[in-house]
Amino acid sequence: MDQELSPQPILQLLHNHMATKCVCVASKIGLFEAIASDYLTLDALAKQLDVPHRTLRIVADALVAIGFLEMDVDWYHNTPLTAAFLSGQPGKDLRPVLKLWDSVVYPQWATLEASIRKNRRTFGFPEFSLEQRHTFDMGVSALTAPSAQALAQNYDFSAHRKVLDVAGGMGFFLKAALAEHPDISGTLVEMPQTAQAARQHLAQTPFSDRISVVEGDLFEDDLPGGHDAVIVANIVHMFSPERNLTLLSRIRQSVAEGAKLLLIDFWTDSTHTQPPFAALMAAEFQITTGEGDVYSVDEINTWLTAAQWRRTAHVPLAGPASLIIAEA
Repeated sequence: MDQELSPQPILQLLHNHMATKCVCVASKIGLFEAIASDYLTLDALAKQLDVPHRTLRIVADALVAIGFLEMDVDWYHNTPLTAAFLSGQPGKDLRPVLKLWDSVVYPQWATLEASIRKNRRTFGFPEFSLEQRHTFDMGVSALTAPSAQALAQNYDFSAHRKVLDVAGGMGFFLKAALAEHPDISGTLVEMPQTAQAARQHLAQTPFSDRISVVEGDLFEDDLPGGHDAVIVANIVHMFSPERNLTLLSRIRQSVAEGAKLLLIDFWTDSTHTQPPFAALMAAEFQITTGEGDVYSVDEINTWLTAAQWRRTAHVPLAGPASLIIAEA
């Protein structure tokens, strides 16, 4: 006899939303940083964070329950996981990703039903406040940092001299490439608001004299010429198939024969269900632009051929992201 079905997976899915919100609140009030690698009582934490003892206990105990804090009587401390990624210690810092989810992604997903019913953008860049735009840029940069590092370490940029980063946000993919390859320079093309923020950010890095920032609209303005490699990272999923074909054609017209195109995205299988993260993120891209989606390797191959590119490789990067390489 078949075992009775359990509703636990459904209930666990609902619980995950509450758990995520508790982690975001703890990060926002500075709980993980306050503990760092130390042990502190709830009284000491409440005083340091200026949060009422009773309500701080509610959040702290929830974090103990889900494995994000450890407790010894009335003493709390970080788990190795939170100490490594959420307490501000040297290394990979995921606090910008938590802030992205809390301040941008949650408000976006509250509009998902309307976006699906009406097939339109419901909460994208035009609706972002200045603070949300900054949070988006920094959060996405932190989220995609492993892919940027993997690209820089696994793709041989030494054959190139000048790299164009198309709509590259704060330039994290370009910075990673330049850090590994000191003989190349780069150009970042972005919309005016992001370009201004990128200039300020890049001016404080060792790459300020090797990266130029150009303001421009991908579909309206001419792309800068003279580049022998072009990075298009996490952009294709924002646009419709028709606009992606237009973008790939415009990039092809801006480069010479032999130039390489580096397409980083959540490329899926033919069913659009693998990897699972990509299938879920398709809704995020729809909310953001009203035309976004995730695309299969077969789909991007068709567009590349139509735009006069020749695909040469498809390799994994980090997590669900992978790299498609094409040549002009």
